[in-house]
Amino acid sequence: MEIKGHGLECILQFSKPDFEGWMRTTVNVVVPNFEGAFSCTVEKNEFKAFVETLSELKNSIGKEFETRWGNMEDNIEFTFILQKLGGLTVSYKFSSNNFSLGPTLEGEFEADQTFVDKWLKQAEEVVANSS
Repeated sequence: MEIKGHGLECILQFSKPDFEGWMRTTVNVVVPNFEGAFSCTVEKNEFKAFVETLSELKNSIGKEFETRWGNMEDNIEFTFILQKLGGLTVSYKFSSNNFSLGPTLEGEFEADQTFVDKWLKQAEEVVANSS
């Protein structure tokens, strides 16, 4: 799955869930002047919450709306701020450990409402393929 816009390219690759529902996740990040990758775990049901977050974002197009999602292990976090006219600012936070242990990559990028549907479809595919 790709989350990308003007200032971030993030590719998330998920394994099949183990017997407890944990998916090994590889995170590849490219931002201006930096490129890196790390692995972490994302629980299948918490990723379903990410799908719900993106669905709420899609359903809020045309309104001002803010929502946030992060995994339980504090490795990945996105905050989506949608403007009424369709502009979208996304703050991100990534860490190979949890955020309190650092190091952490933080920033924001710009996109518009047309990106949301693609992100949602890709996230739904991850959930469908994790069954």
